[in-house]
Amino acid sequence: MDEVWILVKCICGNSFGSRKASFSSCPRCGSSKGKTQRELQSPESLAEAVAASNLPSQISQEIESRIAAEQSRRATTREKVRGGPEAIHRIMRQSTGSDGRLSIKKLSSELEKEGYTEPSAEQAIGQAEMEGILYRADSESWYWL
Repeated sequence: MDEVWILVKCICGNSFGSRKASFSSCPRCGSSKGKTQRELQSPESLAEAVAASNLPSQISQEIESRIAAEQSRRATTREKVRGGPEAIHRIMRQSTGSDGRLSIKKLSSELEKEGYTEPSAEQAIGQAEMEGILYRADSESWYWL
């Protein structure tokens, strides 16, 4: 049987947590007069709810905006990492001219536009060359096989 935890808001303004079936009093003022705000399913989620409830609103807003910015940054990074070889291959195809040639200059430009710093154009072409996907036309360009 799972325990249910409750978030309680005391008359003094402090929030605290308790098991649903137990008697509890505010750790700050000792009052047992409080209102149940929410029911939670784990002590971990209760701890997070208590911490968030007791945080001043200005600090809470600042933390939320920082968390959102960090999540956005991580999502962008994950997208680029997640794209991996498939994304690099797509960019290489986009960089190929109408004559079928792929140049380091054009690939570098496309990688930069897409926001990739790794791999470099030279690394991407070198890897494709080793895999037998490209062959060298001259010192600055390659053809697809």
